[in-house]
Amino acid sequence: MNQCFPRTELNAVFELLRRHPVSLLLVLLLHGVLFAALLLNVSLVSPSATRAAVEISTQEEIEVIDAVAVDAETFDRVAHEREVAEQEQIAEALRAEEERRRAEEQARREEERRQAEEQRRREEEERARQEALEAAEQARREAEEERRRAQEEAAAERERIRQEREAAEQARRDAEEAREREEAERREREAAERQAREEAERREREEAERRAQEEAERRAEQERELEEQRRREAMERERERMAEAQARREAAERQAQLDEERSEYAAQLERLLRDRWRRDTADRTQEGGATVFVRTTEDGRVVSYEVRNCSGDERFCRSVEQTMERLPRLPRPPDAEIARSGILINFRPN
Repeated sequence: MNQCFPRTELNAVFELLRRHPVSLLLVLLLHGVLFAALLLNVSLVSPSATRAAVEISTQEEIEVIDAVAVDAETFDRVAHEREVAEQEQIAEALRAEEERRRAEEQARREEERRQAEEQRRREEEERARQEALEAAEQARREAEEERRRAQEEAAAERERIRQEREAAEQARRDAEEAREREEAERREREAAERQAREEAERREREEAERRAQEEAERRAEQERELEEQRRREAMERERERMAEAQARREAAERQAQLDEERSEYAAQLERLLRDRWRRDTADRTQEGGATVFVRTTEDGRVVSYEVRNCSGDERFCRSVEQTMERLPRLPRPPDAEIARSGILINFRPN
């Protein structure tokens, strides 16, 4: 059976059997009845005929056996073909049932789709009818609103004309009253202005006299203040001149003292450097000279030094540097400015 039915057809058959169990039961009952009839046909062979066939000679017995074998094969083939035909009929019936079910399902779906289309059409028609009703109602309301606005505008226009007439009449009355008030005010104003001019002229004369007196007094006071200011400025200039002269004198004296202290300090450092050089140098016959620039702290500690303008040979210049290296501290500078700015030592060994 597996050779006659492909796997896909077997799956389809199993699916049909699962969906139609009643049909399966009926087919199985039919198949059992047919198989029972086949067994009944086989059992009808006579036992005496079978015993007679056994007593035949050997050659004939061989031939009879062959004939019986052929009949068994034929019987199996016929039974197999009958079974295959029955299974094909079952499969065909199941396929027909499946096609009928599919057709019914398709018809049901078509009916549902038609009913849905009909429902949608009815809903669209109802929606269109409602929209038409709403549009008509909206048009009616708009027409009513337009009529109401026209009536209100006409009433407002009549009210505006009435108010304009009343306003014009009120304006005329107000203008007449204003003109009368202005005339009265003008007369009062002219009288007041005349009196004010007379009063102003009197006050102006008095004010001019007072200003002239105040101006004379102010000028006299200004003259006195200017004279006092000139005197104070002259005294201030004299004091500043004397202070500047005193500061210049003190600065000159301070610079002279600083120069003297610097010269004495430089001479002291030169003697110290010469004595130290003579103690540290074995060959004192070296000729030459050098300028040494030294910076120290206020307590005399050497911060830096530089040998400049060395006129001797390399050995002499090196001996001066070695002597400075052996002097970590110098005498305390006489002034902090010397320590900050540094000092030049003109070193001559001989």
